[in-house]
Amino acid sequence: MPGIAVVSNPKSRQNRKNPDLSGQMSFMLGDRGKLAQPHNRDELVEQARVFREEGVDVVAVNGGDGTLHVVLTALIEAYGESALPAIAILRGGTMNTIAHGLGIDGTPGELLSTVLLRYHTNQPMPWAERHILRVEGGEKPEYGFLFGNGLLSNFLEEHYRAPDPTPMTAAWLLFQASLSAALGGELVQRLSAPARCRVEVDGREWPGQSYLTVTMGTVDDIGLGFRPFYEALRHPGRMHVLGFACDALGVVRCLPRIRMALPIERPDVYSAVPERVVLRGEQPLPFMIDGDFHPAGQTVTVSVGPKIRFLLP
Repeated sequence: MPGIAVVSNPKSRQNRKNPDLSGQMSFMLGDRGKLAQPHNRDELVEQARVFREEGVDVVAVNGGDGTLHVVLTALIEAYGESALPAIAILRGGTMNTIAHGLGIDGTPGELLSTVLLRYHTNQPMPWAERHILRVEGGEKPEYGFLFGNGLLSNFLEEHYRAPDPTPMTAAWLLFQASLSAALGGELVQRLSAPARCRVEVDGREWPGQSYLTVTMGTVDDIGLGFRPFYEALRHPGRMHVLGFACDALGVVRCLPRIRMALPIERPDVYSAVPERVVLRGEQPLPFMIDGDFHPAGQTVTVSVGPKIRFLLP
């Protein structure tokens, strides 16, 4: 019978911010839903196929940005051309940028309780839709809402090295990196290794050949109040892409306008709102998507994927 399924910790990454809530969630669900705890990607895809066959209406994700990316990638693989279930984010992760940008707040237990109550009493539930990015260039297509290489990817990798990464530690790292950029310090040199690649945007090539980062998204908020991809919400079905061909200090000088969701008025920062972006490098082009890091070959293609319906409990 159609119902609610909860996917809990598919990446098996637990910490103080993301404890194992499986016992609590299993008790809350009772016979009103099902709890899935796959241990790897293959198990997750198989479980997603079961959701499709059983006609599950809502998949609730107990995790943060990375977990959401993994679950949605598995769902899209399993469902193929079939309509995807609605998604409820339970904010069980270390970083919950996507949930924050959608205005979803609360503990996993509170959010799941609200979804269960409204679903089983046939109450209307607010929702929002966002297109997801499809990223090809690794072993399999990956899906998520925020993509980046170079500086952005390096920054997040440095951030996740912290014993307990939080928005506060990310803000501290941003401050340190900005100061290092002003002083030409070692930290910014480590973070700002350029991504040497050509960028083709809907068939037109940008003039730059070396970028501190090429980054794009279909959601506007990337955390800490920064909204570089504000155009994505104004153009459904497209992404907002930025290419920073400037130096690290140039990126720092752009931060106030990024925070205010304003255009970046520099000749060495490129901006577009396309449906498809192709990156071609002389070396492999590893990338970050929703906080997860992936190896890739010398060509990475990012296109706009299907719509995802998020419940807003």
